[in-house]
Amino acid sequence: MHEGFELGSFLAGLPLGLAVAAIVLFFSWRKGKKERRYDERFYAIHNWARSFSWVVTTIVILVAWAVVMIIEPVGTAFFALMTVYMLHMISYIIGAAIATKRY
Repeated sequence: MHEGFELGSFLAGLPLGLAVAAIVLFFSWRKGKKERRYDERFYAIHNWARSFSWVVTTIVILVAWAVVMIIEPVGTAFFALMTVYMLHMISYIIGAAIATKRY
């Protein structure tokens, strides 16, 4: 352990942060529901935004992967990026399968 590092406060911060985030999300969702913010237009806009974000993330991961392969020999960074890319694509396959069953 490093000197001056308190494991207890470190471990208490994560659940506390998650609890605060959950409370804030709950109240903002409740307020939005009262104001009727979550209509068809909201869902259409956010579905398009998620699709665009997914494509951009795929491109960024592939570019980062290429840069890592050029700059460094095959090592930890290469396998970390490969794992992220594989999980990204697997999540797309699962999402597409769920969407296909729904529609």
